[in-house]
Amino acid sequence: MHPDNRPCAAPDEELAILRRIALDAGSVLLASLGNFGNVEAKTATEFVTDVDRRVEDQVLAALARHFPGDAVLAEESGDHAGAAGGRTWYVDPLDGTTNFAHGHPIFSFSAGCAGPDGLELAAVYLPYLDELYLARRGQGATLERPRWGEAARPLPRRAPVELTASLLATGFPYVRDHAVDRTLAAVGALLKAPCHGIRRGGSAAADLVHVAAGKMDGYFELRLRRWDTAGGTLVAREAGVVVTDLAGVAVDVPSPTVVAAAPGLHAQMMAVLAATAGPEAG
Repeated sequence: MHPDNRPCAAPDEELAILRRIALDAGSVLLASLGNFGNVEAKTATEFVTDVDRRVEDQVLAALARHFPGDAVLAEESGDHAGAAGGRTWYVDPLDGTTNFAHGHPIFSFSAGCAGPDGLELAAVYLPYLDELYLARRGQGATLERPRWGEAARPLPRRAPVELTASLLATGFPYVRDHAVDRTLAAVGALLKAPCHGIRRGGSAAADLVHVAAGKMDGYFELRLRRWDTAGGTLVAREAGVVVTDLAGVAVDVPSPTVVAAAPGLHAQMMAVLAATAGPEAG
């Protein structure tokens, strides 16, 4: 039972609720592309729009209605307390705000729910690409294309990949300091390994689920927050992707660093990243 004595939702029902929350969030994002109201600078290179806040408010209301005992950590509004020892939702209403503000199509809604034993539920929705990824711990991950009418299909487990046959992704921090230098050094070393290429999509959640789906083979980034990685991490792990922090530890929700890759490739990437290590990214 929830702390307020409301019955807990069954596992399948929880995932169905999360699917609906993700679809509703994505509908607002897609409808608002190119018409997002005010853009406010958090820093010189990091932005927030009216749409970020509107979607977050919508998601918070839905989580409070359906999962009243759960805590929430959301990008724009921070911590929302729940029951002691309970679950926590990590919510990014718009991952890829800079892309969104420029009309670039790679942006996503991301949510991951973690309990005492780690991540339990996840949704990442890329509405422009019409890709909805869902996962429940131990039950695998699925990809659905709702606007195209394609039903959810299970993501197959990732097979091993060699670095020399891989397509990789990375991201750059908003604060342009030593973490940029370290990222660029790693990019140069990985390109010279050589890998097939390195892409910069601009949404950590999108990169993680694209590794899960086999559209990329590996991804690393040096300065992230839990709401960036929670949803994509569970989707990736349920598809057989190795997801750790930069120290190689499979933490529940990677932050501030993440390395995610197909089996075999992860160890090769970690070796390159270690060889190019500079000052620790904060």
